[in-house]
Amino acid sequence: MRYMDKGTTFFLVYAALAAVATALCLWLLWTVMRPGLAYYLPAMAVNLVFGLLVWGFLLPFPLLLLLVFTSWKQPAPVRRTVMQYIRFLYPMMRHLAGTKQRKHVLARSYIQFLNGLVLKQNLHIPAERILVLAPHCLQWDQCPHKITRRVDNCRQCGHCTIGSLLDLSRRSGAHLAVASGGTQARQLVCALRPKAIVAIACERDLISGMEDVLPLPVLGLLNERPYGPCFNTHVDVSALCRFLERLTGENYERTRNSFSQFTHYMQR
Repeated sequence: MRYMDKGTTFFLVYAALAAVATALCLWLLWTVMRPGLAYYLPAMAVNLVFGLLVWGFLLPFPLLLLLVFTSWKQPAPVRRTVMQYIRFLYPMMRHLAGTKQRKHVLARSYIQFLNGLVLKQNLHIPAERILVLAPHCLQWDQCPHKITRRVDNCRQCGHCTIGSLLDLSRRSGAHLAVASGGTQARQLVCALRPKAIVAIACERDLISGMEDVLPLPVLGLLNERPYGPCFNTHVDVSALCRFLERLTGENYERTRNSFSQFTHYMQR
């Protein structure tokens, strides 16, 4: 679990708290409603239904721990169930986090957690079947060229990281696409049908997108926002290169070195 050490404990603690809190709410609901329901339904049936609901929120948690801390390759239906379980618990986890700062940390730990599950699979996917999905806010706000439909329109002037992403895409063979929003991003995924995605976005958009395409393997890479959200953002392209290496099993050391020289030249 070396890919999930940082943030995993934080995420799992809140997942456990959310599961217990949800089960407790159901138990309280059962306690309040049981006398009234007893007039219409057999007591055994009421107890059975609420008992199944309560344990339904507690029993998947051991499966989640097995998914995280063991090498057991769970069948696709089990993995899909566990991931939907996490997706259902996440709103409760955010509520329990309380403060804005803790919610921010929780969101980042959630992305790291999902990344760790993908990296744990040791996938070997051809680069041409990988989609690098970038947000439009990476583009320089004064750029006159439209790249959301055709990223090759980028002139690689060095004002933003789109040119660097395009250079890395050409060197590695991965497909690069720039989306102006979640709807267009989903359309691109449906049209290109990649076997894996490396998505670049802010915490909220990454979590939403990663959940939407489950169980497709997705690695999330947070953008940097020196000027605030959705305006002239940046991304660590070296981190993107490492993600591509993990997905393809290839060594892009020469590409990284060439990219470093390219970035240095463009930023002069």
